This record gives sequence, structure tokens and C-alpha cells, in this order.
Amino acid sequence: MSAEHAGLTDEAESIFRGLGYDIERGVDGLHATRKWRTVHVTTGEPTNEEPAAGLRCFVARADRADDLCAELCEGEYPYDWAVIGVHDDGYDVLHPSAPTLEAP
Repeated sequence: MSAEHAGLTDEAESIFRGLGYDIERGVDGLHATRKWRTVHVTTGEPTNEEPAAGLRCFVARADRADDLCAELCEGEYPYDWAVIGVHDDGYDVLHPSAPTLEAP
């Protein structure tokens, strides 16, 4: 695992823990669970494979997040998704049906 990938995985874990999710690390990324909802969190590129969880979240550096969101919007993926763009001041959440949401 590259240092960049490991750093984003650690940041993703911190973000979801801060939101009250329980985190499990797996070979295919993180699984963040809160109440009845499980989110498959990855720092990798999108695939057409069904996630192990019902929702999918991609975590990327802020300079890559907009492009990743555009790629996801153009594709036909069999899951609901969001992108978290991590930057020095925190993170933003990008979703196809909502404007960019800034973290609290």
C-alpha cells in the first residue's frame, strides 16, 4: 500500500469515526457502520463491482475529488455513492444529487 493510499485510508477512518461510525478494516477497504447503515469506504478508483456494503464512499485528495465525482456521474455504477475530498482545512462531501457539502 502506498503512503498516499495509507494516509487517505487513515483520514477516511478518522472522518467516519468522527461521524459516529464503527470502523472495520478489510482487504477491500473500510466498512463504516452506524445504526442500520453500512458504508463501503475506499481510496481506490470506482468499479462496477457491487460493494460489500449498501453504500459506497470514495475518499480522495481535494484536487482529485471533482474529477472523481465527474467520472462517477458519467458512469453507470450499481451503487449509491459519494466522494469525500480531503484538504488541509478538513473535507467536503460531493454527491450527484446535492451541491458540495462542507464538513462541520
